[in-house]
Amino acid sequence: MSMCDATELQARAIILLASQETEEKSKSPTGSEPSSPLIQSPLYSPTGLSMKRSLQRFLQKRKHRAQATSPYHH
Repeated sequence: MSMCDATELQARAIILLASQETEEKSKSPTGSEPSSPLIQSPLYSPTGLSMKRSLQRFLQKRKHRAQATSPYHH
């Protein structure tokens, strides 16, 4: 496993965890958890979804570039 693969796997894990947390937050009643603006991350904002898509596009393009420059590319 190369460092590039580990980084991509870590990013995918972060995306998965963030989407699960966001889903759990949307299912919980509004008054049950105290909200603090200091704890809120950008993933919970409306731009969080576009950040997720942007990261996925970036990882996909990086993977294609790495494959294209690989000496074993077919």
